[in-house]
Amino acid sequence: MTTININGQRITVDDSFLSLSPEEQNKAVDEILQQFPKPAGAVDKSFKGAFLPISKDADGNRNWFDTDAGFIGAIKRAVMLPGDVYSGKVQMNGLDGRTSPEAIGRSLEFASTFIPGSPALHAGEQVIPGVTSTLRTPKMIEPPSAADLFAEALRNAKTMRDSGVDFASDAVKGMAEAAKGKLDEEGLPAGLAGKTHQILDELANPPPVSVADIKGLYSARETFKNIKKVSDGNEQSAASKAIRGLDEFITADDPAAVVAGPGSDAAQALKAGNANEAAAMRSQKLTELSDSAKSGANAGKTTRQRLSNLLLDEKQTAAFSPEELKLLRAVNEGNIASNSTRAVGNLLDGGRAAGAGLLGLAGAVASGFPKIGATVTSLPLVGTISRNLSNALTERALQQVERGVRRRSPLYQSRLESAPKEAVYPWRMDALVRALLLSRQQQEDGKPWI
Repeated sequence: MTTININGQRITVDDSFLSLSPEEQNKAVDEILQQFPKPAGAVDKSFKGAFLPISKDADGNRNWFDTDAGFIGAIKRAVMLPGDVYSGKVQMNGLDGRTSPEAIGRSLEFASTFIPGSPALHAGEQVIPGVTSTLRTPKMIEPPSAADLFAEALRNAKTMRDSGVDFASDAVKGMAEAAKGKLDEEGLPAGLAGKTHQILDELANPPPVSVADIKGLYSARETFKNIKKVSDGNEQSAASKAIRGLDEFITADDPAAVVAGPGSDAAQALKAGNANEAAAMRSQKLTELSDSAKSGANAGKTTRQRLSNLLLDEKQTAAFSPEELKLLRAVNEGNIASNSTRAVGNLLDGGRAAGAGLLGLAGAVASGFPKIGATVTSLPLVGTISRNLSNALTERALQQVERGVRRRSPLYQSRLESAPKEAVYPWRMDALVRALLLSRQQQEDGKPWI
């Protein structure tokens, strides 16, 4: 250890102090002096601007343009850091062997200058970039349940009903007459779909000098929906077509048809309600395909059979998008993992011919070759495990498609847009700071890490 005299005080330092250059020794002395208590009555008035290049010395004398202060000083120190580290002017380690505060501070300044960050970081305040620059909207969230979608569809319908829109009676009359004519053309006249035609007749014969409000159209639409539930096939088909024609009329938002109220609001509410309800119904349909609780060991086979029947039904597939149908066909066809595990399960299942034959072979050779017999005896268990794995893979693939169906809804999009933003960790800045700190750290053999 070595003892030195600083302002009349004897300070003991490490012997490595003597190996420092005069400039480094003076710098170390200055660091030690900063730790001494200041004389009574002395006030340090020094100041360096965090953003503006303004500073004061210890006596309070102002320097209106100090290139070592503010954002200019931060940029200057950042640009000079690599050279200062190389020349030894900036020591990565202090006398105690730990990373020096100057090295940490200068590294942060360097990172904030050459990596985009907040103004506070560029000004040398050494803070993490602003919250807004480290947050982002998540790319995906948990989709709403089918029950949530049905509830949202009802809320959308109520919004449409309460929108206060009025339509010209002549426009509604024209829509109803066009719907009746289309039903006649498609073989659904009043004789086969009398209930639907009756409601359309009422819409086509409004009172003189009147308007048709949105509540009346909503009531007619609900009546058509009830006809679909309790009537025969002809009435169901006619009511579905009538609903489609009525929806097209409302969502068209034709200025010539709307005489009062926000027609666009009613149109948007109806579109959202139809889309949310359709997503819920598609989700329900796919959920019903899976019945692993009842099917047991044949769950995967039952699911694929039901899915195959759905894909062959044009009426049911019309509700799905081309992308969804492509994914459903992929589930039905299976992939390498599900198909190979299913094949192994079918081959080694003890209840099948191949499995029974293997068990017979095991019994025949067990006496002379017990190890072979024991191996063959365990094959049915392997088959059962493999078959269960195939079932799980099929069910999981179908569940993924079903979750995607629920994401294809206005409710999901609105929830995604309003979802809390997630923090993004500044990996590039962190890596740069770590690299700078390690650049002068030494390994056990005395060589630098970088």
